[in-house]
Amino acid sequence: MNAHKKDLDLQSRISAYTLEDEEYWSFRGRSVRHHCHDLIQYPAMMIPEMQGELIDAVLEEDQSIRRVLDPFVGSGTTLGEAMCRGLDFLGIDINPLAVLACEVKSGPLYIEKLKDKSEKILDTIKNDLSDEVSVEFSGIDKWFTFTAKVELSVIHRAIKKEPSKWARKVFWLSMSSTVRAVCNSRSSTYKLHIKSDDQIETIPSAIEVFEKRLRKNIERIEAQKKILKERNVLKMASSISNIVIKNTDASGKIRTPYKYDLLVSSPPYGDNQTTVTYGQFSYLPLMWIDLNDIDNLRKNDFLAHQNAIDSMSLGGSIKDAKEKYSELRYKSESLCSCISEIEEVNPHNIKKLTSFVYDLDKALVNSLSMLRDDAYMIWTLGNRRVSNIEVPLDRIMRELLEFEGCHFVHKVERKIPTKRMAVRNKIASTMGKESILIMRK
Repeated sequence: MNAHKKDLDLQSRISAYTLEDEEYWSFRGRSVRHHCHDLIQYPAMMIPEMQGELIDAVLEEDQSIRRVLDPFVGSGTTLGEAMCRGLDFLGIDINPLAVLACEVKSGPLYIEKLKDKSEKILDTIKNDLSDEVSVEFSGIDKWFTFTAKVELSVIHRAIKKEPSKWARKVFWLSMSSTVRAVCNSRSSTYKLHIKSDDQIETIPSAIEVFEKRLRKNIERIEAQKKILKERNVLKMASSISNIVIKNTDASGKIRTPYKYDLLVSSPPYGDNQTTVTYGQFSYLPLMWIDLNDIDNLRKNDFLAHQNAIDSMSLGGSIKDAKEKYSELRYKSESLCSCISEIEEVNPHNIKKLTSFVYDLDKALVNSLSMLRDDAYMIWTLGNRRVSNIEVPLDRIMRELLEFEGCHFVHKVERKIPTKRMAVRNKIASTMGKESILIMRK
């Protein structure tokens, strides 16, 4: 079957879902985060069922697919769905907390050993009566009460005593959500903003929160193993998928020994400092995690300050914005039109947008270099607003990819029924829909 015929068939297959229900892809009331998808609450997570059904639709048209790529892997939604289908996987992310989450999802899934080790670590925690604070960093007294510091230190020491690295990773991931629950930063935003005095007084016990989170995560990992076994994609205590997680900038050079057959991803909708602050969200948890237990970390200055990760991400630097725009202006007419509108309102915001799209374009070129010819790409995108002007990221992405010789296949618009990302970030409060852009290399 030629590529154009496959494109038409894929378009028809995906369009068929909306014939009876125009809002099918909104997944209103049909999305439940379970098994490995519920190990961490990470910003702007994709809907597992949606990504899974999109992957299945492509697999129906191209049964030769064996390897999946996600250059913006985040907490690993695509990873989880790829594992459930026995597909090999490469995930890329600059955020160490995202890498940790993906490594835990990847396994091994030693359930009985994990339960035994969990009981031992909880006993160790209960028997540690020291009030010594084991972690120090600038601002620790601002972000944690003395009680929280002491209890988190008890947990930290107990995890460090665990001899098995795979188990420590599970514990550190449970620790990350514990830190978020007991810190002095408001949970209503991903940015670091101090709670009120009344809110700080009601902060729960870190030890109690950790135990609860750990036990629930063990249940989720057990459910993950059961699903993999039911789908016949489990070998011993591990997925049959070959999984590689790289901690690097998607816009930098990335070498892989393989070409990938399918890309499924959702890039940031803008630079992290003004949209979703993944780095600030992760900063405090990472301060309590032993980074030596996260494999293949490429940098050592992630935690230089609370904005460090976001500054390293797409659009983190606005240096040479004019030169960047000179390169982009021939690639995307939609970007040029949008920048012209923004310039009349707030010229400074042009630098941020240009720098973000420039870095995104480099990430797209890198991603294409890792894909085989005729590979499909599924991009979940949102059009945020800059200076109250909508940035048509869906059209910009299409044009950037077409400039590189890619082919447009289909686009689906979906309403966002639960706008966790938008509600938590005022900059995106008007974002009520996303686009699913399907392209072919």
